[in-house]
Amino acid sequence: MSEQSAAGVDGPPEVIYIIRHGEKPDPGPPHGVDFHGRKDEHSLLPRGWQRSGALAALFGPASGPRTGLRIPDTLLAPSYGDPERTTGHRTCQTIQGLADLLELAIDTPYEVGHEPRLAASVLNGRSGVVLICWEHDHIPSLAAAFPTVPGTDIPGKWPGHRFDVIWALTLQPESAPPAYAFSQVPQQVLPGDSGTVIPA
Repeated sequence: MSEQSAAGVDGPPEVIYIIRHGEKPDPGPPHGVDFHGRKDEHSLLPRGWQRSGALAALFGPASGPRTGLRIPDTLLAPSYGDPERTTGHRTCQTIQGLADLLELAIDTPYEVGHEPRLAASVLNGRSGVVLICWEHDHIPSLAAAFPTVPGTDIPGKWPGHRFDVIWALTLQPESAPPAYAFSQVPQQVLPGDSGTVIPA
C-alpha cells in the first residue's frame, strides 16, 4: 500500500476525519470473525462488520454523504507489519467497504505509536479530504498532533465503549500557518449508537 495518495500533494487537507475501528471482541467469547467468518481475535465482531457497511453508506457517494460530511479522497489506517496482518486487522476492515466503494487503496504508512509522524505526513503530503481509522487509545494524541485554532479543547481520552463518533478537523480559510477547527459528529448509523459527543 502506497504512502502517497492519488489526490496529490497540494495540501494541506481541507478536512481530516478520524474514526475508531468498529466493535471488537473482549477477551473470550464472542470472538471476532474475519471476512470469511473464521474466528480471529484481531477482526471485528459482527456488529463491527455492520458498522463497516454503514460507514460506506455514510460517507459514500450513492446518495451523497450525510449533510456536513464529505467524501474522502484518502483513507489511512495503521500498519501491523506485513500486508496480510495489516489488511486483516479491524482498523482496515472497518473502512474496507468504503475503500471498495470509492475504489481507493487504504494507505498504511505508520504503525500505532507514530501519531506525530502520521500527522506531519498528512499535512505535508495529502490534500482534499482524509479519513483516518485508528486505535482509540491513540486517537487523542493523533488529533492533538494537528495544528488547531486557539482555544481548541480536544478530549484527552477516547472511551473504550464508544465506536460511534467521528472527529473532524476542518481547515480554516486563509489560516497561515494552517490551523484546523475541531468538531465531533455522532455517527448514528446503527441501533444503540449515541447522539452525544465525547466530553473534553
